[in-house]
Amino acid sequence: MAEIATQRLDDSAASEPHHTGVKVVRHASRTIRPKAIHPRLAVVQREAETAAKPEVTPSIIEQYPAATAITVTHERSVVGPLAETLWNDYLANFGPLADLAILRHVDTREGFLAQLANPRIVKIICWVGDVPSALGMVTNSLEDVEEVSPPFLRAKYPEHAARDAIFVGMLVMVSQPLRGKTLFSRLYTELWQVPALAGGVLIFDVCEFNRTLHNTDKLAVQIASAFPHSEVEVADRQTWYAIRLPEPIPTFPAK
Repeated sequence: MAEIATQRLDDSAASEPHHTGVKVVRHASRTIRPKAIHPRLAVVQREAETAAKPEVTPSIIEQYPAATAITVTHERSVVGPLAETLWNDYLANFGPLADLAILRHVDTREGFLAQLANPRIVKIICWVGDVPSALGMVTNSLEDVEEVSPPFLRAKYPEHAARDAIFVGMLVMVSQPLRGKTLFSRLYTELWQVPALAGGVLIFDVCEFNRTLHNTDKLAVQIASAFPHSEVEVADRQTWYAIRLPEPIPTFPAK
């Protein structure tokens, strides 16, 4: 490598000044090299890409639609297919109480349909869409309620009796798939409003099973709190005693 460099230096001695006593040795790596010719990279023209259309998905509102609105109607007489539907709901709601309460809770089909058709009994129906989902019945026609004693109620509430303002809540039921405190409270409030509009007193009974399950003592006070100057009291209470008598009183033969 040094030999090649010395030879090139001699060839260029005429153009470079000569330094006496100085031997210049140029390393081969510093020799002038021809420039390499690099081919230019061709520019590839890309076709314009069509913007991808975003995928259309249902909105959050469509995925979670609002709950079906609940409407309430007050009926004087209910007959036909609607009455049959309410009868079936009645059986589904009160049938299980047959072995949970000592008092008979399920009326006969004829008796229930007669109450629905009776114009003196107000029927309050809560509709979810076009489906009847809750029913309440209330009346101030005391003689139409077999379970109560009209003379007792008139003697206990004489001022209300004089105005025909003693009302009996005969029934409150909500279809099982929709049972919940919200719909129960809505139905109770609608039913209580009927005697409230007459400045009346409302009487209703609850079996011990439902009283404990739904905490109706607290529920009654809670619903009544929405009505100005309301009062809640226990009008009467009936207790069923059970006396187990496994053996009779011993008797002795007469002498």
